[in-house]
Amino acid sequence: MIIGFDIDGCMCDDHAFRLEQWGKYTFEHGLPVMDKPYGYEWKIAYMDRWSNRDIMQSFQFEYIENVPPRFFVAEVMQKLHDDGHYLIVCTGRTGSLREDERGHRIRETTENWLRKNGIYYDELMFTGFPKIDYVRGKHCDLFVEDAPFTVDTMSLEIPVLLFDNPYNQDYTRENVTRVYSWYDIYRYVKGE
Repeated sequence: MIIGFDIDGCMCDDHAFRLEQWGKYTFEHGLPVMDKPYGYEWKIAYMDRWSNRDIMQSFQFEYIENVPPRFFVAEVMQKLHDDGHYLIVCTGRTGSLREDERGHRIRETTENWLRKNGIYYDELMFTGFPKIDYVRGKHCDLFVEDAPFTVDTMSLEIPVLLFDNPYNQDYTRENVTRVYSWYDIYRYVKGE
């Protein structure tokens, strides 16, 4: 089986890290207390998408280098590899497609994070959105994702395991199965 995996929100808990960063930002800039802490970052910080991008880029490398992986990511990825599956890590990290020093650094830092945390993969893809446009040619049989806007398009073509997060609690869709842990993913792939 060919399986695609998102990094942020699936392999690591990016929401907790970003929530703390946005809390600091709103405090330092005199913005009100966050009233919907489980929305996406730009909504959390009461700003438009472009302002969000600027703020996110200010702590992006600290995040990419230091966010801890979720429990058992490396263990389960190795088991899936040992079971004969082809594993594609596919991330749409902001700026990763840029052909400049920042884009290069994002890609290199991401690869280093995967290596540092012992996460096995056969292929690493940096994508834009919609992500399905990038993975379609890889013929994935299954995809692990957390973001509803990505699952919307992905699930029309392939089954998706939706990694549970505070911001996707109300999300349901045909061809989508919610998972709560990396061993839930392993159990699903094994057909248990």
